[in-house]
Amino acid sequence: MNEYCMFKGKLLRAAPFKDAYVGSPHYVITISGNDNKPFNLVVNSASTEPGEDGNDDVYFYADLNFDDPLTAKLQALDLGLYTSGFPRLDYFQDSSLLDLHRMRPIPYKDENGNRADVNDVIDGILSIDESQPSQSLPFDNGSGQLHNRDFWTPTTAGIVVYGFGFLFVPKQDGLHETHMNQGNPRGPHYKENGAFQDGAVIVQRADGFAAMFTAFQTQYLPTNAGGFPTPDARPLPDYIRGG
Repeated sequence: MNEYCMFKGKLLRAAPFKDAYVGSPHYVITISGNDNKPFNLVVNSASTEPGEDGNDDVYFYADLNFDDPLTAKLQALDLGLYTSGFPRLDYFQDSSLLDLHRMRPIPYKDENGNRADVNDVIDGILSIDESQPSQSLPFDNGSGQLHNRDFWTPTTAGIVVYGFGFLFVPKQDGLHETHMNQGNPRGPHYKENGAFQDGAVIVQRADGFAAMFTAFQTQYLPTNAGGFPTPDARPLPDYIRGG
C-alpha cells in the first residue's frame, strides 16, 4: 500500500504546465534532499473531471503568509522523505490549517493577462521568472514515457519546499496527490478517501512561509472521521457558497 508521506527538499527548478505538454495539467516542482537527487512534486493545475459549470478549474488557495504551529515542526526536520514523524494535514478537521471558504476556482492559465492563474501564483511563490531563459528537460508524466518540459531555476536561493502526498509508483522519485484526499464521491477516487492525509505544498522562504492548497469541484463536504462524504454532504462549490 502506498503510504501518505512528506518530502522536505531544496528547490532546484520548476516547470509550469503548457498546453503543448502531454498528459493532464500539473505544475512540476523539482526539489532534492541531502543527496541532491531530483525529486518531483506535481501540483494539479486542472481537473480531469469537469465541475458543475462544465469547466476544469481546480479549487485553489495560496496563503502567502502561512502562520501555523506546524511550521516549527517542519523546520526541525532534516531534508528527505518521511513516512512518519511529520505533521499530517487535514483540510476539514484542522481548522487552523486553512479556511476552506477562501478556496476559489482558478484556471491553470489566465487568458486575460490578470496573473490570476495556478501557474502565475506558484511562479510567484517559488520566484520563478518565465521571462528568463529556461532549460528543456525530460519528464515522465506517469505514463512511463519521457517528454521534455521547460524548467526554470528560481531567482531566489535557499528556498525549501515541503510536499505532502503519495509517492509515484514504482519509481518513488516524486509525489502526486498533493491535493485534498477526502470527500470523493462513489466512483474511481472513493477508495482514496481518508482523514489526515491531505496533500499540499508548503514553501519556506527568507521572509516566512507560504502554503498552497488544492481541491476539486467534484469533492464533497462535510466528511466523516474516515474522510468519506456524510449523507448531507454537498459538492465543494456549494459547500463554500453556503458559508
